[in-house]
Amino acid sequence: MTITRPILYEYALMGVFWVLGTIGFVCDEIISPLESLRPYVLLACDALLILLGLACMRHRTDVVLVVTLGVLIIVSSVPFNGLSWKHAFNGGRVFISAMFVYPIFRYFWDNAKRHDHFVKTLDKNLFLFLALQAFCVTYQFFLYGAGDHGGGSLGDLHSGTISMLIYLISFYLLKKNLDRKNFWYSLWENKMYIILLFPTFLNETKVSFVLLLLYFVLLLPIDRRFFIRTVVIAPILALVFFVGYSVYRVTYQGEFAGTSADNVDIFSEEYLLEYMLMDIENAEEDATWNMENSATGLADLPRATKFLLLAQFEEDHPGHIPLGFGVGHFKGGTKLDHTDFFYEYEWYLVGTIPYLIHIYLQLGLLGVVWFFTFWILMFVRKPDLYQERDWNLHLFIALLIALNLVYIEAMRNPVFCIPLYGLIVAGWHGGCKKKDEDEEIDDETINETTLSTTTI
Repeated sequence: MTITRPILYEYALMGVFWVLGTIGFVCDEIISPLESLRPYVLLACDALLILLGLACMRHRTDVVLVVTLGVLIIVSSVPFNGLSWKHAFNGGRVFISAMFVYPIFRYFWDNAKRHDHFVKTLDKNLFLFLALQAFCVTYQFFLYGAGDHGGGSLGDLHSGTISMLIYLISFYLLKKNLDRKNFWYSLWENKMYIILLFPTFLNETKVSFVLLLLYFVLLLPIDRRFFIRTVVIAPILALVFFVGYSVYRVTYQGEFAGTSADNVDIFSEEYLLEYMLMDIENAEEDATWNMENSATGLADLPRATKFLLLAQFEEDHPGHIPLGFGVGHFKGGTKLDHTDFFYEYEWYLVGTIPYLIHIYLQLGLLGVVWFFTFWILMFVRKPDLYQERDWNLHLFIALLIALNLVYIEAMRNPVFCIPLYGLIVAGWHGGCKKKDEDEEIDDETINETTLSTTTI
């Protein structure tokens, strides 16, 4: 087999994906002594993603995005907030996915032969990853019960991230294999992808009910009959929700309830208000108590409360709205000490952080503007060879990003962004404008007769 540059990049990208996607479960459940090596493995994967991104960068827009975000990170951290260069570089790692992952996929979509080979590789690896979660989450469920331990192959405290990944990958693979002309029959023939959603009801992720609704509604073709189809599918959705809720109640409130379960009705008005909001005046005291007494050691303030508390940062430290407080507050603690800002607001920063807050606290309003510009460009930049948009897939991903902004910081994790950004590019297909069948084979193209798909 000829090893060309595209094949080498495939091996490297899929290798990073599998290492990041399994190291948590391996360290938590199989080889616990490897835990001490995890920070070095993560650092090596970050370095490899940077090198891959730089090697694959072919577009001026990508260069401008990387440079502007890099400058923003440095300016916000070093001169504006007085952080050290070590904190700036180490803390900037949480934005590696935004800077370097997307150009890798654009590289494969710039060439028809690279694209065709890579899509087969990507689909194969995503399916294996999806199937692996069925084992990992089930194993964690019977070992720990329903709760934050059910992070699948990502490991402990990644239940929300793995649930979103399961829905994203399953939706993509199912949508890709559906026959629009024989929708219902095709849906039944591909029921395996729907069945593989079951782990999301074993790990106490309440957002799964939102994702379940989006999943089935957006499987329907978006055309003039879309609303009619939603009415037709409503009884099926009701049945699916009833089954899902029944399973959720058994796992969350029954004999398999995990340490985070309180045996309450999670859809009651009282619970939902408590889940989203708490008394702001006592937030720091309650969060500190949670850190000292909870099983996870996390503050875990309600998300809506965290948004309301943002005003406190401006009151305590005026003038940080444009550029934030610099990077590094979500990294450190092993070889590099935490920042002073972290120690002052540990009660707020430890635990679940919506991604919008994650951006704003570090890079301010300019960072928020940069990221929204970045996401818009991802959805509107058409690859030269592929002009047809999969509206259903792109809309599903856009709503998933929106959920991340207010729910979880999964998008700081490259193992989440590799499928997410990859499938945004995969949403452009067909309509090939200039595929040259006589294209010369060199180290930038792939001879499909001598290569097989890469599974790592």
